This record gives sequence, structure tokens and C-alpha cells, in this order.
Amino acid sequence: MLPYNQTTEGSSLYLAYFNTASKTYPQYMDELRGMADGSQIPFSEVFLWNLMFEWQLLLEPWTKTLPTTSCSDLFLANGEYMTAMGHNEDGSPIDLPTGYLVKAQVMEESGSVENFFAYCYAGQLCGNAFGYNGKGVVTTVNAVFPKNLNTSSIASNFLARSTLTSSYEEIQKTLQEVPCSSGFSLNVGNAMGNMTISNFEVAPSGAVETKIKGYSYHFNLYLHSDVPQYEDPSSEHRLARVRELPPPADARDIATILGDTEDKKYPIYRTATPPDTAVTLATGVFDMSGKLLNLYRGN
Repeated sequence: MLPYNQTTEGSSLYLAYFNTASKTYPQYMDELRGMADGSQIPFSEVFLWNLMFEWQLLLEPWTKTLPTTSCSDLFLANGEYMTAMGHNEDGSPIDLPTGYLVKAQVMEESGSVENFFAYCYAGQLCGNAFGYNGKGVVTTVNAVFPKNLNTSSIASNFLARSTLTSSYEEIQKTLQEVPCSSGFSLNVGNAMGNMTISNFEVAPSGAVETKIKGYSYHFNLYLHSDVPQYEDPSSEHRLARVRELPPPADARDIATILGDTEDKKYPIYRTATPPDTAVTLATGVFDMSGKLLNLYRGN
């Protein structure tokens, strides 16, 4: 990333992303400045770390390497009877000792207050893993890999951070109005009122919402959108394995499926055993009917 950023093309793209982020989400740029000050790492490197997903996709034609294919999600949407979301946070083994949980209250100069709880990566904005907020909204994120990027739009980490503290209606509005440079799959559970779950497949071309009814799942592929994308063998294996298993009846069953290791090449619960390169860093199972989050470190 750093060598490419020092090229004429890389530095031009860096400046474009910097200007877009500064204009669209100046408050999140301030968060990154705080990280840079606290860690004594240059701000330019911290900001670049939050462009990692875009950089890796842009460089794929030369490196033939995609970002780590990360995360599995299961949903059960049966209203007040049982509504639950389960998420395996997958990533690189180097992230195992550095991932952390944050419970935050952010007070803006305008007087507004953000409250959220989230799993976070060192040096990155919160919001690109899983969490919930004070508005009763649960969010989880799957990586997806569009082939065509829009480098004049906001980087995915910033857009995901904005959804972490939003209501369901605010998320809908944001994803309609703010174009994304790359993409991600955002899963949104409304733990208040009518207990709904929606999946938003976000791409440079826009966002497609799918309302979840009954049992469903999502991995690292666009399933509901016609978006040119890179193939991911792990997602294809995890998808096939989930379809072999009986549907879950409750949150406990969701946790059991997320711990499945039957597929030895590309299991649902991942251990970075070749040919797979990712490891499951943490698992969160949200029993929205019971207002309960179960966290697991290990299978």
C-alpha cells in the first residue's frame, strides 16, 4: 500500500479520497486524527489504512490478491417469536491479538450524542464488523468484492462507520444518497418495535435492500445484485455447507452453525488452515427477541 501511495497515480487517488472524506464525514476524519495522535503514527498512514479495502481492489490486476474474504452471517426473522442475527467476524490471523470491543458515547459539537458498542480493528474506524447502537439497531458487515470502483466516492470504511450509529430509516436514506467507492454487505436488525432484518448490498452503482423473512444467510458474494464481482471459493463453500444443514430454530442453533467445521477446505468457522487464509476472530449472536448479545472468542 505505501509504495503504491508514493506513485503519481497512488498519491492522486489518495488526495481524491482525502478530499471526499473531509467533505462528507469531517467528524470521522477527526476520529482518525485522534487515533494518529494517540498511537504516534502519521495521520497519512492511519488514513491510508482506512482505504485498505479500496487499495487492494485497485491493485488486484497486478497483485492477483484480494482483501481477506471475511465474515459469515445467519438471520432468523420470525417477529417477536424469534428474531436473531449471528455473525462470524473473519480476518487475517495478524488481527487476532489486536481486535477490541468499544462501548462509546460520542458527543458532537452540535450537541448530538452517539451511543454504540462494536467490535473494532486497530487503526480503523468502527463499523466494519458488528455492533449495535442506542437506537436499537444491530449492524453486521460482510466484505464483497466488486470489480469496478468509483474513486470519486466515499471509501467503504467511512460509510460503514456512519451506519453504525444510525436508525434503520437513517441507514436507508444514507445508502440511497451517499455513493460508495467500493462496496460491502450491510445487515441491519431493528431490535425495537417490529423486529425486522434487512440486508443491503452496497456497490458503486448503489444499494439494493432485501427484507429478510424467516431464515436467510449472507457471505462474501453479491447474492441479490447484478454486480460484476471477484469469485470467492470460501464463500461458495460456506454457502453450500449452510444449505446442507437444517434451518436454525433459535439463536443457539445459529451459534452452532457458525461453529461448523465439516468442510475441511473452507469451513464456516475458520482457522487459517490452507487453502483457507482467514481465521474467525470473534462471533456475535444477537437474540433480538430477548435483547441479548452472546460473544464468543474461540469455537
